[in-house]
Order: sequence, then C-alpha cells, then structure tokens
Amino acid sequence: MGLDSVELLMSVENKFGIRIEDSEAEKIATVQDFADCVYSKISLNPTDKCLTQIVFYRIRKAFQNLNLTELEIKPTSKISDLLTQSELKINWNRLEAELGLKLPELVAIDFNPNLNSHVKIFGIKTIKRNTPVTKGTVKNLIDWTISLNFEQIIDIQKIKNKYEVERIISGIISENMGIPISEIELKHTITNDLGID
Repeated sequence: MGLDSVELLMSVENKFGIRIEDSEAEKIATVQDFADCVYSKISLNPTDKCLTQIVFYRIRKAFQNLNLTELEIKPTSKISDLLTQSELKINWNRLEAELGLKLPELVAIDFNPNLNSHVKIFGIKTIKRNTPVTKGTVKNLIDWTISLNFEQIIDIQKIKNKYEVERIISGIISENMGIPISEIELKHTITNDLGID
C-alpha cells in the first residue's frame, strides 16, 4: 500500500469514525471492496426514503424548470439527448445552479464529440481522454451527484444502506485523489484502474 492509498484509507476512517485493520486494508483491491469493508463496520438506520429517487426528482424538476428539454426524463435517458450541444456549458451551469448541487465537470469530448478518445503525440496514442459526462444516463448523473455532494445529501451518522456507503467512498476518492467522479466505478481497482499507489 503506497502513501496515497494510506492517505485515502485514513480519510475514509476519519469520515466514518471507524478503524480498518492493516490485515483488512491489504485485502482491498477495488472501490467495491473498500465500500464493503466500511459497510461491515457501521450500523445502519434503515428508512423508507429512497435517496436515488429523491435526487432523481430534483434533477428532473431542475430540467423542467429550465425548459431544457421536451423529452420525458427517465433514469435511462442519455444526458446528451437532454442538452443541446450548442449551449451545453451554459445549460450545465444553469442546471447546477437550479439544483444547488455540484455536478461533474464536463470534459473536452463533451464539447467536441469528434475528438479522438486518445491524445496522440507523433501519431502514437498516449493519453486516454476522460470519458464524456454527457454520454452517461440520468441514473449515472444521480450517482455522480450524490457522490460529489455526499456531505450535503447523506447523514453519515445515519447511513441507510450499502449504496450510500458506495457513493461516499466514490466521493472521497474523487475529492482526495482528484479523479473525475465519472471515471470511478465500483469495479475499478484502486491501483491499476484509478492509479492510486
């Protein structure tokens, strides 16, 4: 476990008020493993309220209030179908302001879908560009928004389910390691996929 991983582990321990033993930490390979380990150490406060449903309704209402689309907004709707390319930045900022929540940062390919997925130097593929946020669905946007705003949206003292732990872990990784939230998936390995040593 490198210094970045140790720092990340300590941030998670402090945030949740738990202790992860070295023997447990050595077994953490993926984001999901991390969430599972934390989940096993906390007590739950189940409730009938569904966090994803609450955030979905907020996002849908924000789109409707801004008149950004006439399409029906469903969890499976693609973000690119709901926002026009020509006013993407303006509408994304308006959507963020209407929600009162931080949204993922748009990347170069969001604004110019004709860009290659890799940056080429001397004709050789070298750096993979970040995945376009607008290629995601409203469901992805819900997950990303919850992760980026977990301190506002989730009461860490009253965790309701494993999903909330997964979103908090993803948010902490994004915040502490500078990795765009749209690039973090539960199946990703901490070291190989996310590049955290």
